[in-house]
Amino acid sequence: MKCRGTWLKSCCCCVNLRAGCFFIALFEIFASFLGLFVGEDGRLLLIARVAYMVHFLGAIFLMMSSILIEFLVIIYLVTDIIHLIFCSAFIIDYALSCSFCTFESIPIFFTLAFSLYFWIVAFFYWRRLLWEHNPENDD
Repeated sequence: MKCRGTWLKSCCCCVNLRAGCFFIALFEIFASFLGLFVGEDGRLLLIARVAYMVHFLGAIFLMMSSILIEFLVIIYLVTDIIHLIFCSAFIIDYALSCSFCTFESIPIFFTLAFSLYFWIVAFFYWRRLLWEHNPENDD
């Protein structure tokens, strides 16, 4: 049976989804590690750091899902949603309270935008895995 629906078939238009998820995990591990050190103060700083730690663990699970256990990608999807929600709230609060923090706010904004695209790639990787392991879809 042929796969139907509008699906993202590759990451960045040239890499298959499994390899793309591996490289996404490497980037997200690096970005979440850097995110732990952003900001000196703020009302939501502790929440943002916890969100980055949870997202760090989710990125490790994404890396493991692209190598070994495929369905660990669900943990990454959940932790990335938590990361996107809390870190968006933190960056809005931090940008409004600090007048000279554009050098810190702009890279965080871009990593959040990339993280949203990476979530979409991981979601379609998960959907492809569900389709491949469905017993009704035998080619």
